[in-house]
Amino acid sequence: MRYFIVSHNAALALLAHMPNPRFGDSEPEVVSIAGACALLDQEAQEVIDRYDLGIETLDLLVPSRAGRRQSKHVKTHLCTNELPAGSFISLGHWMGDLDAYVCSPELAFLQAVHDGDMAAAVYAGYAMTSDYRLDNLAPGGVTGRDAGMRDSRLTTKELIAAYIEKSPKVRGIAKAKALLAYVIEGSRSPRESGLCMFMSLPARYGGYALGKAELNKKVFIRDGYNDGRDHKLRVLERTPDITLTAKVEVGMDKVKAGLLPEVLTAMVDYDSDAIHDGREKIYKDAERRNELELLSGVAHFTVTTEQANDYDKLIRLCERIRRKLHRNKRPIFNKPMSEEQRYFALKRVEAKRFKLWQAVIEARQHW
Repeated sequence: MRYFIVSHNAALALLAHMPNPRFGDSEPEVVSIAGACALLDQEAQEVIDRYDLGIETLDLLVPSRAGRRQSKHVKTHLCTNELPAGSFISLGHWMGDLDAYVCSPELAFLQAVHDGDMAAAVYAGYAMTSDYRLDNLAPGGVTGRDAGMRDSRLTTKELIAAYIEKSPKVRGIAKAKALLAYVIEGSRSPRESGLCMFMSLPARYGGYALGKAELNKKVFIRDGYNDGRDHKLRVLERTPDITLTAKVEVGMDKVKAGLLPEVLTAMVDYDSDAIHDGREKIYKDAERRNELELLSGVAHFTVTTEQANDYDKLIRLCERIRRKLHRNKRPIFNKPMSEEQRYFALKRVEAKRFKLWQAVIEARQHW
């Protein structure tokens, strides 16, 4: 029986569009790269169309140079390393005498690290550890991964780290370990991932460095008593999209005087036009703001679709969050510089920030 293996960018797109193909499996399947073959152009087009991947080219792994091929819809990648068990996931029988496999989420992340830039690799890590999948028929093009519907999160940072340790001969291992540290699990949409990256990544990568970020972290709010008879305490459970926690850097004199906590928190929600609309949205947003105001020392911000799509407006919002968290304005240059050197250094940082915004927020990524 012949088989093909979808890899690289196409594997990321495929995994992001389909329910978890490993759902319920207990043992990883052992498949050798040695038997993998390439597809004809028409066959590759059929794979792309069947899964509605939104890409032009299907990436495939091949074991030898003789099997390499490149055409309008096919791009092959040579793989001669022995890979750990579980590197390839069966998609079942395709057609004729042909079976289909896809690279595991862990291997797809390594491939993104090797072939892409930093932003693309970290963004791929967010997608592979997210709680959403892409669905062109769902509102906003996104639906949740629900374990009750034979779906679940594709992988975790822990599983990716374990796979990296088992793959010492794969290129880019050191870079993969470094970038995995910036991946945050539990995203519920591609836009949420992009905003979190933009706000939390270090300045050297184009991020705003607002502090440690967590996605969809539950908070519990004491909201008084439910009535005047049994006096049961009412506790609300809320889940802001992004939670930023940071040590105070500006105004340490207030911290020492006990007027300001040493660690501050800001919660950020993304309001998508595709999901929320009308008077009900306005009421729910007001209720949410009022409830979160009960949390001591916590600031709450909302990012609208318009703000996310406009670079200058998003920068202004991030500046407000930075001031509320008492963070230094990035970047800080420790080495002596002339005024001209500092000007050009700041311009380079701004260019990185704009490029990051274009890559993970403005762009319509297929994963």
